[in-house]
Amino acid sequence: MKTPSLAAAFLLVSALSAFAQSGSNYRVDNFDFAGAIKLQKSQTDASAPKLSRPGRTRGAKYSASAGTIKAIINDRMAEIKVSNSLDRFTTGNAQVDSFIVDSGTRNSVDPLLIYSIMHQESTFKPRAMSNKGARGLMQLMPGTAQRFGVTSIWDPRQNIEGGARYVRFLLDLFQGDVNLALAGYNAGEGAVMKYGYRIPPYSETQEYVRRISRRYDLIRDPLAARTASSYTRDQLAAMQNKESAPLTIYERSVFAVRLPDGRLQLITQ
Repeated sequence: MKTPSLAAAFLLVSALSAFAQSGSNYRVDNFDFAGAIKLQKSQTDASAPKLSRPGRTRGAKYSASAGTIKAIINDRMAEIKVSNSLDRFTTGNAQVDSFIVDSGTRNSVDPLLIYSIMHQESTFKPRAMSNKGARGLMQLMPGTAQRFGVTSIWDPRQNIEGGARYVRFLLDLFQGDVNLALAGYNAGEGAVMKYGYRIPPYSETQEYVRRISRRYDLIRDPLAARTASSYTRDQLAAMQNKESAPLTIYERSVFAVRLPDGRLQLITQ
């Protein structure tokens, strides 16, 4: 019988060897070795933003082309239908909405998941910048942006594409487990690997995973559209000026509101 340390080492080596594909090297976040994980290069779609490195991995259980995914959400196993649209939800900017759908489709990531992440990360503000230096709609750190081919981090299309590529990479790395992918997006994949392929015991990361899962559940719930309160443009503008609560605080309220044009948007209080 393997000791816990040997078993952990075996799992780590197995995971890394599975992703040792040909292509340009990518650094593993929060881990003390470089170039351990490589992404397979794929041909760039003619409509894709011109980034420096397309990047794509294979073998995930999470696949938009398959129509459904098996994922652990809120500690339960669920079969999730993957959308190819935002299902009446909007960021308030039609161009950003189209970038989300395009990048989600191209990288086989549910656009609704990208939307959920973006709402928490930047509340749809393209010039958002954190005190740690994360930037743009998907709050990419400069190193992560470079790693996934983003040459202009403030460009909304490139920022969203870089975020979608990173989510795709994390889903592949963690075999389609959405919660682990979210934890990796927040804390770095190295932290998830360090703690035995579990959500790291960081209160902020655990709250982050809970918030995104809650948003993702909400916008896929048909009741959200039926129970959404109607907001005027002025009411919406007042709410949009508020920042997301720090991850050190338990977020109590997130809900969908109906805009004057009939579309839906996430709001926090």
